Amino acid sequence: MNVLSETKKDLTFEQLFLFPMEKNKTTASEKQPPEKRPKDITNYLGSKQKLVDWIWRNTPDGVSSVLDAFSGSVVVAYMYKSKGLRVFANDHLRYSHHAARAIIENSSTRLSEREIEKLLADNPKAKTFVQDNFKGIFFPKGVHALIDSLRANCDDLSGYKKDIALFALGKTCVSGKGGFGHFTCSYVKRQYTPDEFKKRLKANIEWINALIFDNGKENKAYRGDVNEILPKVKADLAYFDPPYATEFSSVNYEKFYHFVEGLMTYWDGLTIKADSKVKCYEISHVTVTKRNASDFFKEFLGNATHIPHWLISYRDHAYPNEQQMKKIIGGLGRQSRMETKDHKYSKTFKHDGEACRAKERLFVCLKGNQSRAELEKRKNDMKKENVNATNK
Repeated sequence: MNVLSETKKDLTFEQLFLFPMEKNKTTASEKQPPEKRPKDITNYLGSKQKLVDWIWRNTPDGVSSVLDAFSGSVVVAYMYKSKGLRVFANDHLRYSHHAARAIIENSSTRLSEREIEKLLADNPKAKTFVQDNFKGIFFPKGVHALIDSLRANCDDLSGYKKDIALFALGKTCVSGKGGFGHFTCSYVKRQYTPDEFKKRLKANIEWINALIFDNGKENKAYRGDVNEILPKVKADLAYFDPPYATEFSSVNYEKFYHFVEGLMTYWDGLTIKADSKVKCYEISHVTVTKRNASDFFKEFLGNATHIPHWLISYRDHAYPNEQQMKKIIGGLGRQSRMETKDHKYSKTFKHDGEACRAKERLFVCLKGNQSRAELEKRKNDMKKENVNATNK
């Protein structure tokens, strides 16, 4: 059974578990009570941070374990951990894997004040890969050398402590005014000095420390191809927030975050493309496009048929379209209903507009032996909840 009663499903994620860090200054290594944990998880393209309460309200009753198969920013996995479920989080990106190990799988390990000070200290023995290969792009003068030093210091840590450090370092590189949140533009630089970068990193480590807690379950972080991971995991619910192609673009997250992804291993075994202005390394992971999208969905959903419940996050103007998605789901022996919510994604490109303003879709899928009446009942319950919320 879910840890929270059904009467609490109308409370928000923040009301139940999170609270802005800036209002609750604490030491870096302190364990935080639920009401004092930070409000946001991470800044990440397509993050569902503002949608977690809606996703929770559509979660089938009685589930006690969940696989977040494309965990990305880990905000949904963290929400489910906070609700008391056993969580399995998977993503093929190393940055996302370190994030999941740091705050999903990890239940108690934190970086101490002394360890943070050591991490921030200058390292004269550090290598110079970032300085040599990324000079003049992404960061202001002085920050490249600092990142080399900080990354070298991360290697003095191990286990969850190293996961925390790498998660924080990656987040610090991604954030910063003027960066668009990704690394596809060579002419865009984050606007902070080396000292400001250090302060931001320290704050991010303290913020991650505050997110860490034990929900009494043995949670697990995986890093692998979704089609290899799915058959191995036994869970009551599979949550899917896959990469998808839209009328506006096709997104390859590894290309968007190539700098941070390379930084996780310090580009060990990776080859930077000679003709790349942004110094992206050679990527073998296939981008989901209009042409291959249907086969992509059929394959990973076909590997999830042993999991009783599915939730699939999607959006309008995507491929396959809504009717095609329902046909794919039905062909795998599932009945489904589609929930819709207006949503505005953060601006991450030079342009704004319809690409950022979306109608978020959530396909709620039940096995064929579960009656249509059950689907209709839940749909009517959701309508009543939405009416009640509007009248409050």
